[in-house]
Amino acid sequence: MRMIKLNIIIFLFSISCNSQEKIVDHQIDPNLFGFCTSNSFTYIDTYDTSFLSKIDEISPNVLRFPGGTIGNFYHPNKAAYGFTPADVELWYSGRFSNRVRTLKQAALKKGHDNDYIDDFIVLAKTVNAKVIVNANILTAEKSEIIFVLNRFKDEGIEVLGVELGSELSNRAYKKNIKSVYDYIKLAKVCSENIKNNFPEMKVGVVAAPLKKKMPNRLKSWNSILAKEDFYDAIIHHSYHTVVDGEEDAGVMVSEEELGHSKKNQFNLYKNRILEEIQTGFTSRIKEYNSIFSNREIWITEWNLQMTKTTGNTLFQSLFVSHYLLELLSSPELQNIKIATYHNLAGRDVSGSIFKGVKGGFEIHSTYLPFKYISNIFDYNVVRIDKYESDNTFTYNCYNKNNNLVISYTVDWKENYFEYKNYSNDHIRNHKIHYSENLFDIADNKGMFKLDTSILID
Repeated sequence: MRMIKLNIIIFLFSISCNSQEKIVDHQIDPNLFGFCTSNSFTYIDTYDTSFLSKIDEISPNVLRFPGGTIGNFYHPNKAAYGFTPADVELWYSGRFSNRVRTLKQAALKKGHDNDYIDDFIVLAKTVNAKVIVNANILTAEKSEIIFVLNRFKDEGIEVLGVELGSELSNRAYKKNIKSVYDYIKLAKVCSENIKNNFPEMKVGVVAAPLKKKMPNRLKSWNSILAKEDFYDAIIHHSYHTVVDGEEDAGVMVSEEELGHSKKNQFNLYKNRILEEIQTGFTSRIKEYNSIFSNREIWITEWNLQMTKTTGNTLFQSLFVSHYLLELLSSPELQNIKIATYHNLAGRDVSGSIFKGVKGGFEIHSTYLPFKYISNIFDYNVVRIDKYESDNTFTYNCYNKNNNLVISYTVDWKENYFEYKNYSNDHIRNHKIHYSENLFDIADNKGMFKLDTSILID
């Protein structure tokens, strides 16, 4: 690692010397640094001071409530998420009914008899976060979403917008949402209800995913929805597939054997994710912009696909770093106005930053990247310049005086993530987070190997 660090220092010194030559105007949007809270209150004690200290280090700017499929069946003023199993059985064809039963049992076992919105409000106020709400447009009374929005208003919490359902284009809902027209009917009723009570509130609709082979039900979903004018944004969920196999509700239930060594297997995954981040993702956003005439895009869930193969690995840690820095820096992605990572806390390995365990929680490999990248908002960064060389991506962050204040490097070749904080052209804080293999698993504190140095002027 010593030679790597020396090369990086020389490389970044060269970049710093030439920084005046490359000025790119790009608004660094704090609303892109957000997190879903699905399952967080069921499996984590969100009042635990050790948990809150970790959340404070991440400093979320946006939190999403209730979160994902959970939001499609949430009822306020009831215990936990207020699930009614009959709702799920009526509207959802798949395994989610089992998950609902598990969540209800877990909440009951822990004595959670309050509405989780109470816990969410405490958390949001503690970290001073704004909120994105996903509404139950399937089975909730009209008064329920208004109650939720009034709760946040009364608590002085800013709501950025309301999602009109979550992933309702998914085939799991097709027995009652047979076409986009069924969805539009449901979404319009909810939108009108919200706008009547909160005229300035933005609402977002569920865009269908863009696939090479679109099922008949989805072929005209986006083009028909684009003709409507009752909404302000479209919602896209950005999950990135590198592992082959079968998935259900976003979770891999079986995986194909590749017959490679683990090292070669993860090199294949690396090539896939680099192509996805560099071209596939951006091309989809451009296509959405074309279809929906540049309406706002809210990415209210993003992550790798849900699989234990890549969960809590260095691979996932590098992906999170790379994806988020692209989101913050790329001029081609400026139409994305909200982004929330899936997920803040829960009981899974592949999605949650913090996993609830008996007596506390463990920290996953995604924690440190979020902690370091959150500093962008502490140093009033107004511009991020990207430099790429041989699968090494460096993001230099400048303040309004054009001073280099932070630098990040995601190196897929040498397997590390680097953070540098500058003061008066000197490096004050230097950390390199690395491991020998992309498939290496983080320890229960979210750590791999860490080289660190602090320099004082």
